[in-house]
Amino acid sequence: MGLIFNPNLYPPSGYIFQDADGTKFRGESWRDVRRQIAEYRARNGMPAGDPEAEINAQQCAQTPGLCHGDKPVPVRTTNSGTNGNERVMNWLGSILISRRQNGTPAVVDKSTARERAAICALCSRQRALSAACDACLNTIRDSRKAILGGEKPVHEALHTCGVLGEDCVSSVHLDLAPVADPELPGNCWRRQK
Repeated sequence: MGLIFNPNLYPPSGYIFQDADGTKFRGESWRDVRRQIAEYRARNGMPAGDPEAEINAQQCAQTPGLCHGDKPVPVRTTNSGTNGNERVMNWLGSILISRRQNGTPAVVDKSTARERAAICALCSRQRALSAACDACLNTIRDSRKAILGGEKPVHEALHTCGVLGEDCVSSVHLDLAPVADPELPGNCWRRQK
């Protein structure tokens, strides 16, 4: 099922959604915001998408404490129409929730983090975040600080993993299980050998 923003709670910033192209929608209710998004996308010949799921994902990434349900399962998506910032915020949100609930994942030592960062820095799968969404970038920055406990990352210039949707600045520091994914390069530290 994944996390769902509690509809009985008023969002701290109000009923606001920022689309992948940077357009902000503000309404009197989530229904009003969904209507605005649908009309805007139809007017501009954009794919309809799933405004309800997109709003939910953005709200739960920004305020995971106001969401309920199961920890989100990583979703494989294609790059067509995928917002990289949203994928990373969902990943960061799931890490923060796991930290709060279970105290996992643990942090690895700095030398291991540096070795991993060196691999990621040269990886062709690195994808830059979109600068069109200031709120997204602030959320990502704040999430990194919370995950790393205020410690400075070993490599702040890393981008996100285009395959896994992870924030590499954070992930190189975490004790994460290997992933069996043939799209990951052979030398990737996240790839199951």
